[in-house]
Amino acid sequence: MKYTVRIPKILYLSLLISKYAKDSMYYNTNDLIKWANEMKPDLVRTRKDKDEYKFLDDTNFGGLRGNFSTLLTFRGILKKNNTYTTYYGVGKNDRLFNAYKKGEIILDSHEYYAYTYNENLKKLLENEARGLTIREEQAHIKVFLKNSEDLGIYRDNENFKKIAVVKSLNNQYFLRILFNTFVNDNIIEYNMYNYLSGTKIKQYNIHPLFVIPSNEKSWDKIFVMDAKDILKNAPLFIYYDKTKDKFYDSKENVYNHYTLEEGLNILSDQNGNIDERLLYNWDEVKDNYIQDRVIESFNNSTDEFYVFLENFLKWKKEFKIYDKTVCSIDVSSSGGADVIITFNDGTNQKLELEHKWNNYILHGHYKSIAWKDAWLYADEPFDFELIKKIFSPYIKEYINFIPKVYLCINSITKEKEAYEVDWINMSYKQLDIE
Repeated sequence: MKYTVRIPKILYLSLLISKYAKDSMYYNTNDLIKWANEMKPDLVRTRKDKDEYKFLDDTNFGGLRGNFSTLLTFRGILKKNNTYTTYYGVGKNDRLFNAYKKGEIILDSHEYYAYTYNENLKKLLENEARGLTIREEQAHIKVFLKNSEDLGIYRDNENFKKIAVVKSLNNQYFLRILFNTFVNDNIIEYNMYNYLSGTKIKQYNIHPLFVIPSNEKSWDKIFVMDAKDILKNAPLFIYYDKTKDKFYDSKENVYNHYTLEEGLNILSDQNGNIDERLLYNWDEVKDNYIQDRVIESFNNSTDEFYVFLENFLKWKKEFKIYDKTVCSIDVSSSGGADVIITFNDGTNQKLELEHKWNNYILHGHYKSIAWKDAWLYADEPFDFELIKKIFSPYIKEYINFIPKVYLCINSITKEKEAYEVDWINMSYKQLDIE
């Protein structure tokens, strides 16, 4: 069955220019603006009243950059040389980009339609279009407040001109947390980067404010939390389960939440939570969430497959494990594990490539069936105590999505090694590999 999905122009444009991102998952609005101007300048200018609307010198919160910023999903933090940078994508992974490049999605340039025979891709397209609408409508907080004067909160334009901070009549401060994406039909992911970064939450006692979208409204329910609960764990992402009415983070910490009306009667004002704010250190928090360290520029030297090929395979795409010989190693474009290994008996094995063991968790692979029974390679030595610390919290619920076979390099001999972990008995054994 052929599915037809009407998609927003900015999503259409991002798919067209996706070939520029084929070698790297690292990009942001500046990358997309550059690629759009190079590849599709005819689609970039969308307003006649702004001659420079399409160029890189548009304002930080308007123009093409603003269009892309409401499209993109926040994915994490990188350390590039001595600086930190955030990176983004369309959706939780690059499934849509890969599908377009493989021809699973066909685009109509006249009416901005996308066509596919894959029902899952249809749903992904619809979810990204919906997510874009939610981000756009939640970004227009001034409009919402103007139409909701009875809420008892208003913008503090004097202290926070370009940040969605609101203030109550009782001198309480709240920052609207950014909707990031839908994990599934019931779970919403929120991006805490704007809340946690910088010094604003040290200077002001700002509580997080979450807007829960529904199928009908982008502004449906409003919940707030106490800043001290967030500063204690400093989660980069927070999840809301609509069926359980529960907020939690990737480490399964659960957070108390209140309706806005309750919060206005409970939470502390601008001068509260002094101890928590004094102890909070964004630089330390940031270091905890670096997913990759990039040297000089985003090039092949930082690509996981390049590292795997050079360090583990030593440029020979054959090795033997479980008494079977690997006869082919192919980069996967399915949106799941990075590599498909083919053995001489015709069987296949998924292999995820990461720079660090904990990136598998930080990237959320343990939640997706696409990584079921996958092996894991990381460019760091095998340390069972570290492996247990990283993966054991997720075993009870996601055991089939947690790797059991780990490939790595011995830090002394620089030779390839393989380990099999028994998560039931919390033990491991080294495998013969050659």
